[in-house]
Amino acid sequence: MKTMILMAALLTASIAQAAEPEDTVTVYNAHKVTVVSNDSLLQVEVDGTDRQPDYHYQTTLRNTDGNYESTSVTGDLFSFGFGNKFSKKRARRPLYDSEFHMFLGFNGATGNNDVVKTNLWGGANIGMYVDWGIHPWRDGNRFSFGCGVEWSNWRMTNRNQFVKANDGTVSVVPLPEGADPKFSRVKTFSLIFPIMYSYSKKDWGFSLGPVINCTSHSSVKTRYRLDGEKHKDKYKDLHHNPVTIDLMGTITTPVVNFYVKYNPCNILDTEYAPKFQSVSLGFMI
Repeated sequence: MKTMILMAALLTASIAQAAEPEDTVTVYNAHKVTVVSNDSLLQVEVDGTDRQPDYHYQTTLRNTDGNYESTSVTGDLFSFGFGNKFSKKRARRPLYDSEFHMFLGFNGATGNNDVVKTNLWGGANIGMYVDWGIHPWRDGNRFSFGCGVEWSNWRMTNRNQFVKANDGTVSVVPLPEGADPKFSRVKTFSLIFPIMYSYSKKDWGFSLGPVINCTSHSSVKTRYRLDGEKHKDKYKDLHHNPVTIDLMGTITTPVVNFYVKYNPCNILDTEYAPKFQSVSLGFMI
């Protein structure tokens, strides 16, 4: 008890008797004040004020083998950043934050079939989203929910093509005899809603979680040469699955960020089109 009284007196004196006015912290109408005390620690934490709902202040007086150490941290409850690469490093994480993410990668079809044979390195997966996160323990653990958009395409570069018939069915058929193939692809546009858990420490980290895809548009495009002439076939409004779910993981490094996604759902409605799923991998900021 005597130790705590002495520590409280030292903490009060370090604030109230500061030589410079800026060393004194005065908080009016604090939303939440937390005091943690034991035989070796006295900590006062202030979260939010009427004028600054995101305000955060913490001061700590610690007794280590009879030596008293005082530290103070001022920050926000909320911050916005561009992924982990451009987020400002803080001694203590904000309770809430928001981040902007972009990803650019490759896209390929998967599944146990010999019909849709795409080139992973020829397909593209491009998207962006904003998420809102919470750091429940003010450390590297983060839970977030996001909203954004994504464009995906799956390209075949062999001698086959996607074709849409008048009844709406999509099939894979050979190109005309003697044709020089460029590509034949399926493309989709989706609204995406990532729900992620992430952990980061310094410049390293990872994240895991599902991404809900709400697909609103799909199309087919085929290009090839035949007898020296260019041919282009386009079809819109395929029978795609309106809602699918990706399983997504990311790895953060000091140099570059990577992501991988696997979609176990069928991209197109199998009553009208061949059955295939999707895998994507690439870079992320």
